[in-house]
Amino acid sequence: MRTQRGFTLIEVMIVLAIIGAVMAVAAPRLFRPNVNIRSIVHKLTIQSKEIRNRARLAGATFRLVIEMEGDNHKYWVERSSGPQPVDPEAIKEALEKEKSNDKDEEAPPPLFQVDKSILRKPEELPKGLRFGSVETASNPESTTSGKAYVHFFPQGFVEGSAIQITDGAKLTWTIIFNPLTGQPDIFEKAQSLKDLQR
Repeated sequence: MRTQRGFTLIEVMIVLAIIGAVMAVAAPRLFRPNVNIRSIVHKLTIQSKEIRNRARLAGATFRLVIEMEGDNHKYWVERSSGPQPVDPEAIKEALEKEKSNDKDEEAPPPLFQVDKSILRKPEELPKGLRFGSVETASNPESTTSGKAYVHFFPQGFVEGSAIQITDGAKLTWTIIFNPLTGQPDIFEKAQSLKDLQR
């Protein structure tokens, strides 16, 4: 006599019910904004360390460009041909020219060019997340729209800055760059440079 082996319909339904219950509990946790913010902040801190190392090795000033326009906030990396001091007035002028789309044909080439050695293309934040504000030592006023820059110098220094990433509701995380060590510190709340200086 041969015995038939297999699952009964009831056993299959019980297994499917267990899988469904586990997914119902686990899925919301996987797609929470808190998980997204944590992964983006972690990724950005690793990339900032790489930018700092590249600036030291190349003997050039690099900068992290943060664009806060519309719903798709993104960032990328630019570099200069050599050491470059930060001139807040020159940055303001360049941003104003860019907004007005005035192209002066006799103007010298820009000091910074897009660098694809770290990021091949601009990195977009996941849907539902955005840069809340960017505050830097050269521009103490918080930038909440347009472009903001964080500079990395060939001596290993980083422009003191605070970058806030938020979901626009309850969650806001802040990355603070220490100007001397270049190390990023992470805060699971909104933090500003002015608060730290106090």
